[in-house]
Amino acid sequence: MDASPELIKKITEAVLEALNRDAGPATAPATIHAPMGVCTGDYSKFPELARPRAGNAPSAADVPNGFVEDAVSARQVAAPAAESSAAAPAEPTAVGPVLTGVITASRLSGLEGTIYLAPGAQLSPLAMDMARQRRLEIQTISAAPKTPAAAAWIYWMQGHCPSAARAIEQLRGRAVADVRTSASQQLPAVIRAVAKEFSGGQTRLAVLFVPSAARAVCLANRCANIRAIVGTCRQAVQEGMEQLGANVLVMEYPHHGFKSMAELIGLFLTSSGRAPKDVESQLTELAACR
Repeated sequence: MDASPELIKKITEAVLEALNRDAGPATAPATIHAPMGVCTGDYSKFPELARPRAGNAPSAADVPNGFVEDAVSARQVAAPAAESSAAAPAEPTAVGPVLTGVITASRLSGLEGTIYLAPGAQLSPLAMDMARQRRLEIQTISAAPKTPAAAAWIYWMQGHCPSAARAIEQLRGRAVADVRTSASQQLPAVIRAVAKEFSGGQTRLAVLFVPSAARAVCLANRCANIRAIVGTCRQAVQEGMEQLGANVLVMEYPHHGFKSMAELIGLFLTSSGRAPKDVESQLTELAACR
């Protein structure tokens, strides 16, 4: 026997009424998570992706509940590029020597405060330990090192060389005091004047431009506070700085052009000018030899 439509309707209503009675009080809707692999627009765990275009940052009203903080972060990331660049810290400016190449512990000897490194320069493991122990601040200068100050180094030239004169002008050397001529006979007086300026603290580095280095190096190294080296090549200058704390560079200008001289002098001007302690003790012992 077929049920009438009215009977079916009454049965349906009775079932729905019974279900509503058993359901109890209303409960909060369950949290629904998107299936794995579906993009929800939540980049809170992926900061590298949270970069909406400027002017299109979502507001708190545009995001689901629970993602208001993400909307604020997105607004901050979406700030105009000009504004962010204006707030960027200024590039540090070196106010001391800019060290190049591999920086050994001996090159940090005597340096205090902030140590400036040229692009590509690296501290050796021992130098890193020394920097930590002495609490030195290390800063890398992205731009080329600035020209040394006028009083940073002194020079004397025997005779005349246009390339050497150009390097002196570009790197702003100061002539050795109390020496008026460029004659070879003045060399002993020049070395005495250099040693005097070192002792008085007026400067710590000097460059001697000569046609031949042998006599200049021999006489210069007779002074207790001078450690002279010959600028034959970059490696020789680098090793002289690291091993001796060289403070006098002897340049044989007939063997160098302007570019070569400027490069070697620029490297030499990063020297601390201070001898490692073991070298000082060895020099003291040898000074007694006759």
